[in-house]
Amino acid sequence: MTAVVDPVEVVGEALGRRSGGRAVLGWLLPPVVGVAGLLVLWQVVVWAFDIPEFELPAPSSIIAHLASDPSFYLDNARTTLWEATLGFGLGLAAAFVAATVMAHNRFVERAVMPLAVLVQVTPIIAYAPAVVIWLHYGLRPILAITALVCFVPFLFNLVTGFRSVEPATLELLQSVDANRREIFVRLRVPHALPYLFSAARIAVGLALIGAVLGEWFANVSSGLGYAVLEAQNHNLPLQLWGSTFVLAFLGAVAIVAISTLERAALGWHSSQITLL
Repeated sequence: MTAVVDPVEVVGEALGRRSGGRAVLGWLLPPVVGVAGLLVLWQVVVWAFDIPEFELPAPSSIIAHLASDPSFYLDNARTTLWEATLGFGLGLAAAFVAATVMAHNRFVERAVMPLAVLVQVTPIIAYAPAVVIWLHYGLRPILAITALVCFVPFLFNLVTGFRSVEPATLELLQSVDANRREIFVRLRVPHALPYLFSAARIAVGLALIGAVLGEWFANVSSGLGYAVLEAQNHNLPLQLWGSTFVLAFLGAVAIVAISTLERAALGWHSSQITLL
């Protein structure tokens, strides 16, 4: 028996695939063009003004250098990525606990917020040596520094998110005798997710900064921060810029991963509506 094909359904599926392909292309093409344009402009400026390599190497030289010794950068990138990921997670966990308490207690919020502001406005490099003195050399001060710089944006955004609930919905849950835990899980946490992902995009860069800075002070012998410090001490411009390129790549991949997770988790939220 021959199956009946609905032409409207076939056309709809074809248009859906085409629209999906256009959406992916529209999402990927602009950043690729932007990065490629920057690298081309950089290359042209170096050639046109004959800038010495020790001052500013050309992107082609940096990429060739990366390709000449990929294992060096892979090993160091793995170390820094692990440190940044652990610090990111620790900062998120600590901020979630603190924000939960602060969202339910105004006195605690008013007591903690000035301390968080002091941490935010004080350059991390000013007290990083003290953290190393307290925790000694190695992984622990790196994780502490990384977690600390990630903690503040997570804390501010989570407190705001937990408090930014619709009064009508809150009153509805209270009218059916929902307890604090149910209100928190069913109302406050979902409303805080957009704020959480916004903070995560900020904290990604801060986590890499914290890991690199921690490596500078913690007397370690691996990581991209260590590679940058060695390049500076021994006048190795290609290693300096190669490490910078790898750090930028790690940050970009992390941002894409967070954005993808955000779209999957917040498909219901108005922030994920694509404007054409």
